[in-house]
Amino acid sequence: RRDPVDRQTRMKEPVGRKWSVKELRRKSYEDMHKLWYVLYKERNMLLTEKQLSRRRQIVFPQPDRLRKVKKSMGAIKHVLGERKRQKIAEFRAEREAAAAADAEMDGADEQREKAMEAEM
Repeated sequence: RRDPVDRQTRMKEPVGRKWSVKELRRKSYEDMHKLWYVLYKERNMLLTEKQLSRRRQIVFPQPDRLRKVKKSMGAIKHVLGERKRQKIAEFRAEREAAAAADAEMDGADEQREKAMEAEM
């Protein structure tokens, strides 16, 4: 799909802004997935428009739009990376806590066995 807004309007009117990492941290995974898909479609549309402008040898209107879309997609990747690293850290902490609890139980079992042997 091409941009439904006519070329003259796009040359004059400023466009929106990129999504910040701070804003995206408040979004759910599903919301970010939907936003990624919208940005992906927008990026492809802008790349098509850029290619058409190059072929026709005319100026691509507001090239910063493409930059904003790419920065927003990068921010989504950043937030998802943070969440992944946090989950990995939580998993490791749980695993270490379980291992410590197992070691403590093993130590208590050994003490009981020694006490029983001493009584015999």
